[in-house]
Amino acid sequence: MKRLRAFFYVQHLLGIGHLARASRIAAALADGGFDVTVVTGGAPIAGFPGLGVKSVTLPPVTSGDEGFSGLVDLQGKPIDDDFKKRRSEMLLQAFRDCRPDIVIVEAFPFGRRQMRFELLPLVEAIDATSPRPLLVTSVRDILQERVKPGRNEETVDLINRHFDLVMVHGDPAFA
Repeated sequence: MKRLRAFFYVQHLLGIGHLARASRIAAALADGGFDVTVVTGGAPIAGFPGLGVKSVTLPPVTSGDEGFSGLVDLQGKPIDDDFKKRRSEMLLQAFRDCRPDIVIVEAFPFGRRQMRFELLPLVEAIDATSPRPLLVTSVRDILQERVKPGRNEETVDLINRHFDLVMVHGDPAFA
């Protein structure tokens, strides 16, 4: 029987919470018999994404400040359109190489809006693939409040048009 392939995108910008969460989910998928490819795009962190998964590393970016006002490379230089294009092309190539049955995107479109330059082309490529893989967003149960008008509607529209599942995770002991 063919092993199912999972493609997991995660971008950590300040801390490692998103990366740690995605790594645990990826490990569980691998333990469950999936071939897992994890695509990361933040500063390299030893031990992540972990054993048992294939890892693809995009040129790293981080947040320029705690307000997520802009993306910078590891030297603190703002990223430009060429940098974004290179990352987007690498992400799309990794997707094509994996030929996944399921794609999991950490946070987007609930978060990681600043990564639209590479995630929207990925979503379009997923929609154009036959057979189309399932597209899942993975979000924590506590989201940052949206203050700009139209952002909630934009998120709902993207979910309704492109995503098959919303996977919400949290600590059941915290409820």
